[in-house]
Amino acid sequence: MGPSIILRVILILSGGAMMLITVGSLAKRRMNESFCLAWSIISLALFAAGIVLRPAEWQKYISGKALALVLIIFTAIFYAAYFTSLKVSEITRKNQELAIQVSLLNQENERILRRLAEVTGKDVREL
Repeated sequence: MGPSIILRVILILSGGAMMLITVGSLAKRRMNESFCLAWSIISLALFAAGIVLRPAEWQKYISGKALALVLIIFTAIFYAAYFTSLKVSEITRKNQELAIQVSLLNQENERILRRLAEVTGKDVREL
């Protein structure tokens, strides 16, 4: 098997694996829907590139060692970008949860202030 066939197989397998991981992250609520959509498009593009591209002439230009180096670099870049997407999604979800908690605390505070105003007969906000 030449480097071109290996490249096609790796593109197809990585596209399929990335799609499965992305769908799993969406199901586990680890990643936002917008990030999942972006990663799904990237995985479909990888899958389609593996099917459509016919790198028969690439064997002149790509050696086995160069292919391995390029694959390692791209794997590291994809992993870093995916990890960043997961962390940004996590921070976004935590931010939404905190906003909900602050809203509930504000409502409770308003309710307590109204009740205190009813009991004392004074507007507590004027103090």
